[in-house]
Amino acid sequence: DESSDNEYDSSWFIELQSMGEKRLDKSFSVVSSSASDEDNNNKMTSKTESSGIGGSFHFCSTEAAILLSKAALNRSMQLSPRFQDKSLHCIGVACTSSLVGKLLTDGVELTEKERRMSARKSKAFIACTTSKNGTWAWDVELSCGENGIKQKDCSVADVASIGRRTRSQEETIVSNLILLSMLKHREDLDMTHDKMTSMMSRILNREGDAINERFFGQNQLSKSMHVDMPSNSPALGAQKIIDGEANIVAVVPVQSIFSEISNSDKQIRETHEMQSLFADNLIPLPNDVLIVPGSFNPPHHGHIALANAAVAALQRLRLEDESNIAKSYSRYSSHSSNSSISSSILDSIWTTVQKHSIKENQPAVFFELSVTNADKPPLDPSEVERRLNLFLELPPSDLPNDWGVILTNAPLFSQKTSILSEIIPGDPSSGSNRKLTFVLGTDTFVRIINPKYYENSEDNMVAALTAMKERGVHFIVGGRLEQGIQGERP
Repeated sequence: DESSDNEYDSSWFIELQSMGEKRLDKSFSVVSSSASDEDNNNKMTSKTESSGIGGSFHFCSTEAAILLSKAALNRSMQLSPRFQDKSLHCIGVACTSSLVGKLLTDGVELTEKERRMSARKSKAFIACTTSKNGTWAWDVELSCGENGIKQKDCSVADVASIGRRTRSQEETIVSNLILLSMLKHREDLDMTHDKMTSMMSRILNREGDAINERFFGQNQLSKSMHVDMPSNSPALGAQKIIDGEANIVAVVPVQSIFSEISNSDKQIRETHEMQSLFADNLIPLPNDVLIVPGSFNPPHHGHIALANAAVAALQRLRLEDESNIAKSYSRYSSHSSNSSISSSILDSIWTTVQKHSIKENQPAVFFELSVTNADKPPLDPSEVERRLNLFLELPPSDLPNDWGVILTNAPLFSQKTSILSEIIPGDPSSGSNRKLTFVLGTDTFVRIINPKYYENSEDNMVAALTAMKERGVHFIVGGRLEQGIQGERP
């Protein structure tokens, strides 16, 4: 569409231009044993140049596949309510291709345009993007035959003798590569793994087929000047905050499953570790989350019990919000002659929503630890890591369904409110302006509502709390049983 091309806005391409280092990390090519190293290097260079990196934008290119994969990841994260799924399990996969296939001419002599087309290699660009590891891409070229079609008087028999795949066969190959890319992500395989090389050689099984793998946009916490800290460790996240490179770092419990074969027996080994994955506005925080502040030295059953009680309390509030929305629709439907039928249908839908909400849509819980202190030196990064690793020693069944830890540069509640409300999205359709809910003990909450901490001014206290409310901040306060009636709900 020429009119749309004239109105093309290139501002969306700025992100790709700022991806920084772009390098060819690994390659896998199906080449004949007689091909020289120089020939292979020339092939590699031509593929890198033709992919479009650093040049003009093409819709069949690595850049286009990356943009599509990021859009797919974003949509996947929108459809996934759980923070851990957003962080660890969502993936965006995209492919752009230009496939030629074998030309079927029914014995008619090929035109000049058809000869040029038949000599061109089919290409595909597959990109996979995750929140955890960034983006990796495959640049694929499919064989066009031993010599292409260069003769001016080429017949159907000549085309068949070259052995080029049909368009349908090329589409099947690209489809299989897309499936293989998802398998690679799920199994966490690299291109040198025996399983990958075996499957790849069966898919790309002709001379001239080639695939190159490249990596873009590594996780922002992976690169660090602190070489003594493992990549993505909680200590690295804490150091980022101390160095002023981030105000918030999200730390996620990561489960890794390894297959081990010994004495012909296959064993599955499972490990858990805390990893710093995101910082600031790149943290995929859902709306309406629970924040449990503390020093967690160590995290104990009291922290977990308070968090679980808050989950139950917030679920009740959410159901009330949803019920109010359903009742408002019911009022509108009452003007209809079929109001009783509409009301019955709405009641049935509401019952279904209640059951689904309670089971599937549990609030995300974040245990918040401020690395910095208002009147003390910051915590040592190794101490932060020690405390966070203690979460993994708690019984998994006791922990909330969806949880993580956030490290902050916010020792004061006003600071916590400011930085968190900026990165947590609102949801007007939820029926509430609630963005985040702090989960506190009574001792802490008493200090929050004490005018002493607001220059001994009750007006200042009310103004501060009102500002919090306008930002979507709520509180759930839990006390000890001896502070209230036995059996009373938190």
